[in-house]
Amino acid sequence: MLVFYLWRVLALYAILLILLMLVQRWLIYQPTRVPSLSVDQANTPYGVVHEISAETEDGLHLKGWHFLAGQIACTDQGACDQELAKGRPVVILLHGNGGNRLHRIETCRLLASINLHVFAFDYRGYAENPGSPSQTGLLNDARAFWKYAVRNRKIDPQRIILMGESLGGGVATLLASDLCQQKTPPAGLVLRSTFSSMVDAASFHYPWVPVSWLLWDQYPSQKVIANVKCPLLLIHGTEDQIVPYSLGKKLFDAAAPHSTTGIPKQMVSIKQGTHNGLIYEARGTLTTAYDQFAKQIIAQTVVQ
Repeated sequence: MLVFYLWRVLALYAILLILLMLVQRWLIYQPTRVPSLSVDQANTPYGVVHEISAETEDGLHLKGWHFLAGQIACTDQGACDQELAKGRPVVILLHGNGGNRLHRIETCRLLASINLHVFAFDYRGYAENPGSPSQTGLLNDARAFWKYAVRNRKIDPQRIILMGESLGGGVATLLASDLCQQKTPPAGLVLRSTFSSMVDAASFHYPWVPVSWLLWDQYPSQKVIANVKCPLLLIHGTEDQIVPYSLGKKLFDAAAPHSTTGIPKQMVSIKQGTHNGLIYEARGTLTTAYDQFAKQIIAQTVVQ
């Protein structure tokens, strides 16, 4: 009888694992889909935000917004290009697994307020964009955003900061690793509330699941961050219950101590900070950290 019950439990466990494997991308990616997003919804003065778009290698047309540095208003792309030509850093924002770019407006406003341009795209399957998200897909999307900035808008890679939030940190780290190995590194990499790997993050929430066997999208940030040779800023809240602080610290410890230009890696630990609330809980700390990091990059560019 005991053997019978044991087999029954094992069978139920196996069925549960199969179900988790089948729905894993539904659990990981939580996009907010909409028919369209207008810059009017950004609730900013006219001309401060402009629509942009990028084409992926697999033929997807992905939309996003350009928040102008200093929240200056421009009438058209020509005027925006003139602002971009003034040399301020440009942030490519790679957001987390939920919502869409409309939910990142406060972060974009903060960055624009310290004179940074922001390209805030949505991934495939998010907002009005076609396609379905996956690790391969999101990395292809990030490459398309990078190419849009460098090729379409003629921005020097040494002015582009990759910023990844949560899941976007996994995407940003993979892209930064690739770019550094191709000898076209970004100006800097900013990671907020991100993980050492998706395996580590999923194992925290599902300790009874053999995650490394079942997970398709593993985002192995810890394995590739040693390839990142540009300046690094990592920010994490100590009370993050979605991506524990320990996973951010694990990723930080795996990174090279200095960039190739000698800038030490930096980690800002926000006491009592949570996962989704940092923009409200520690806006001043975030503003200072982003501003100082950007100024380091500007100074580095001037020296070169």
